[in-house]
Amino acid sequence: MIYQVLISSFTGRFLLPNSAVVLKNGIALTGPDLIERPFRTLVLSDDTIGEFDTGGDGREVDLDGAYLVPGLADCHVHFDLAAHPMPYLQWDRSGFVRSITCLHNGLLALRAGITSVRDLGSVDHLVLEYAAHVRAGAVTGPRVTAAGRPITITGGHCAQYGLVADGPVAVRTATRAQIAAGARVVKLMATGGISTPGNPGVPGLNLDELTAAVEEAHKLGARVAAHAHSPAGIKAALAAGVDTIEHAAFADDEALDLLKTSDTTLVPTVSALNNIAAGVGIPADTVEKSLAARETYRANTARAIGAGVRIAAGTDAGTAFNPIGGLLDELEMYRTGGMSAYEAVRSATVRTGPIMGTQTGVIAPGYRADLLVLGEDPREDLAALREPRQVINRGRVLNRAWLDETLEEYARVLASGGDVPAGR
Repeated sequence: MIYQVLISSFTGRFLLPNSAVVLKNGIALTGPDLIERPFRTLVLSDDTIGEFDTGGDGREVDLDGAYLVPGLADCHVHFDLAAHPMPYLQWDRSGFVRSITCLHNGLLALRAGITSVRDLGSVDHLVLEYAAHVRAGAVTGPRVTAAGRPITITGGHCAQYGLVADGPVAVRTATRAQIAAGARVVKLMATGGISTPGNPGVPGLNLDELTAAVEEAHKLGARVAAHAHSPAGIKAALAAGVDTIEHAAFADDEALDLLKTSDTTLVPTVSALNNIAAGVGIPADTVEKSLAARETYRANTARAIGAGVRIAAGTDAGTAFNPIGGLLDELEMYRTGGMSAYEAVRSATVRTGPIMGTQTGVIAPGYRADLLVLGEDPREDLAALREPRQVINRGRVLNRAWLDETLEEYARVLASGGDVPAGR
């Protein structure tokens, strides 16, 4: 579908043409520990970070003492949703509107300094196509590790939109199908959900089914994310060997202890419920479950932080009143829950590359050149991330004026519902 969409000209999307860039006179936060390193020069070539202070040819960008930090990653988004009160109705809209939504969300992410995302579920393979076009350089957007359709049981969370599979054999086949379509992560529903009918604590895929999916995905080089709210679902997913647990709203002490000692990362998405309220068009069942769970969810995320669980930042963006670009709100909730600003930054940078399967999130030679230029040190104050001075996407400095103009153009199309203006 993406390739059928007539998109804006990309002339002027970068401040610099497709050549090496030499960053000068900055302070880089380097390596997995974000160690401060002043530098005279840093060359970015072929989307790769080079060596510090070795000079080199290229278009020069003087940072004038600003901080250079890894680009942010949102590890749980839905790029073809649009944060509507009833978000899944978006999946019934035309391919044109949904494609423009992907393009719009990609630029919203970049505008907020989010240079990588993990898309964890769509009704079809649209986001997989979008991700492929971004990788090919045909579309400007963040790097996307996408799941395609989520795998669920009959009557389970997102059963009306996902790929229903009952039993280990069916789940193994469904896993193969998503990876064959281009998925680099597989999304499994280990419990019910808050945004669809049913009880979010009820188990979904069982241990045998989860294990079959993990075995197949890992054999084929893909990672596995498990939607899991309840202790039973979390424990089953951990026993199966998933790479990430999503949400964990109702985690108990045992589940958190198992998470801490496992190789699995928690992606809380606790900010997803912040804007849920009655009387604004959100289905009553979703509102009731959200409001009932919200304080427990926040408390359990804080308990996970206190217990030392490995956390990577994600927002569930695209769901009701939860637009793409709100990653800083998630990080600030981690701060409220007891995480330091330094660890919050790490949760959205250095902890994210391994679960996305990308060489991103770290400033070091050989890593991908997705970077932000900031006026202040975010390890001291997360507010420094609010308005990046510059966003470097795949080794090129984005043209902010082009970005804002194109976002406005896409927004006008989406506001029209995709209708062609009268008289055209």
